[in-house]
Amino acid sequence: MAQEPSSSQVPHPVRKEFRDVMLAAVPKWYSPWGHLAGSVGVGVVYLFLGIWGLRRLAPLELLTVPIVFVILNLAEWFIHKNIMHRRRRVLAVLYDRHTPEHHRVFRADSMAIRSALELRLVLIPAAGVLGIVTLSVPAALLAGWLLVPNVGWLLLMTTAVYVVGYELSHLLYHFPEHSAPYRSRVLHTLREHHARHHDPRCMQKYNFNVTIPLGDLLFGTMAPHPPPLVNAHSEHGARRSVHRDIRERKSSDNWSSRTRRNARSFPP
Repeated sequence: MAQEPSSSQVPHPVRKEFRDVMLAAVPKWYSPWGHLAGSVGVGVVYLFLGIWGLRRLAPLELLTVPIVFVILNLAEWFIHKNIMHRRRRVLAVLYDRHTPEHHRVFRADSMAIRSALELRLVLIPAAGVLGIVTLSVPAALLAGWLLVPNVGWLLLMTTAVYVVGYELSHLLYHFPEHSAPYRSRVLHTLREHHARHHDPRCMQKYNFNVTIPLGDLLFGTMAPHPPPLVNAHSEHGARRSVHRDIRERKSSDNWSSRTRRNARSFPP
């Protein structure tokens, strides 16, 4: 079970400094509540747009919802595993924000955000949520043209709700463990699933689903209980890979000098 750090657990000094650097870099205009409202607002707008577009919905057309849900769940697994944990030059920003930043701040034994400002370290930018949902518009138009318009509207609505649900569930997993939502056994189980992904022994191999672990079940990436012992050779290789990715990032964008200093090591 993932537990919040006790008073006896001293944060890794490099990790703590890196967290401070990340928070110090948050622009003055940033509003965590505006960020959250913007992300949720994208889903609400697309949801009501879809409701407006539906006409004489047939029961068979409702099958669109579970089909799109499964496709999105598998896409979530694939993107998390192969893009957010493997640096690709074209989509390097997704890796940079996730593995060297998000995973350095939040570990299995310290998952909780400590202030509203840290929503920026957990949530996708609202513009990113808008972009992801908007990418489904061509597929929705094609489905509506090939089948019936209702299928296209349902595809668009399901995508919007799924992406916002991903964001809200991820945020909940980074609430303190004693928070009210975790009175629900389902939410508590899902949080532990995600917390194990934040264990350095697991993060590159296991528990890539954030919403429902369907992809993890299908592709055999559910973390074992307890997590596997770290093999010295594989651990060295993993750290060398992360160091290489960090060096690439430092040479390819405009990190501040202070952030560069903190990025020299990847704390255990």
